[in-house]
Amino acid sequence: MRYFSVILAAVAAAVSGCSHSPAVTIKNRSSVTLSNVVVSGSGFSERIDSIAIGGEHKLTVHPRGESGLGVAFDAAGRHFDAGQQDYFEDGGYRITAIVSTNFIVAVSVDSRSY
Repeated sequence: MRYFSVILAAVAAAVSGCSHSPAVTIKNRSSVTLSNVVVSGSGFSERIDSIAIGGEHKLTVHPRGESGLGVAFDAAGRHFDAGQQDYFEDGGYRITAIVSTNFIVAVSVDSRSY
């Protein structure tokens, strides 16, 4: 019985380190720092203080069901809101949002299981 408990604890520790929640990367390819960045979707909203010129920020999100990715931010004295784009759900998705030099946000989703 003790041997079974040790095996069960090892398996639980290994599984808890695995995350199948979507991984989101926001990349700033504009010529200014982005501030007050908000990444949102169905059941989640995450705020990032700032992303430097050429920088990126990675986070894990936990959508409720099907979702798009919304990105809003302040830059160059203006507020931008890209609205919800693309499609993903809770699972092994990798989402990348790139803010271009003209502050347009392009979202891409890699739906391969990770």
